[in-house]
Amino acid sequence: MKEYSFIIWDNRYTVKDEDELALIFELLSWNDEISGMTHWNVIMELDENLLNIIKTYKWLIKSLKLLNERNSFLLLVNIWDSLIKIIQNSEQLWEILARISEEENKIRIIKQLRQTWLKKLILEPRDLSNVLEWLYGASEIELLNITCFDHVKNFFNYPKEIYDVLHYLNNENKDILINSIWLKTILEKIKNRKDLLLILKWVSMDKAAELLSFFSKQEIKDLFTNNNEFVYFLSKLSDRKEDLFLRYLWIKK
Repeated sequence: MKEYSFIIWDNRYTVKDEDELALIFELLSWNDEISGMTHWNVIMELDENLLNIIKTYKWLIKSLKLLNERNSFLLLVNIWDSLIKIIQNSEQLWEILARISEEENKIRIIKQLRQTWLKKLILEPRDLSNVLEWLYGASEIELLNITCFDHVKNFFNYPKEIYDVLHYLNNENKDILINSIWLKTILEKIKNRKDLLLILKWVSMDKAAELLSFFSKQEIKDLFTNNNEFVYFLSKLSDRKEDLFLRYLWIKK
């Protein structure tokens, strides 16, 4: 097996596989301040040889957990061309994104995976939720754009699936996703008050008002069989959405 060399403190060392590389990172982790520098040196010394060393997700994530964020991203950059082969599902991408806090770097990772591969990783609402959990703002919409809204909008069969995705998005991106799914399509999935609650809780105020406008007041009232159900429903809404809901039904607090 081929060995790859690197120099630390004027001494030459060798590594032949990803198991040994993770062990080296671990042995050099005895001091946070010094380990950051030595880890960086190892990565820079090995450079493009890292493509030949790191082959599996198991050892990639083990190495990332031993590195600080700067060095984690540096390691990922050095194995860009292998990422598509290494990351096999949305849970693995979730764990990698969790190691990177800077939004710009998250976007670079998403772009590197490209549309075709992201579509293979994101096959259902749970996959989309996994990835969105560690994205924010611009990186959220970048993922949705790259993955393709036409691909994403066909995922959803139940309001709970929409809810699970919406609560990771900011209001602007919630509206963009809702517009891509179409409110009328979402309405078709609302069969009872629990479904309505799941959607109302996480859509923006503007979309909540638009959603309610598709219901007659009587249709909404028919979702409840007693006052306790109505009170419980209201208790799960924010104050602003509770006011919106009551105003729509012409009910005063």
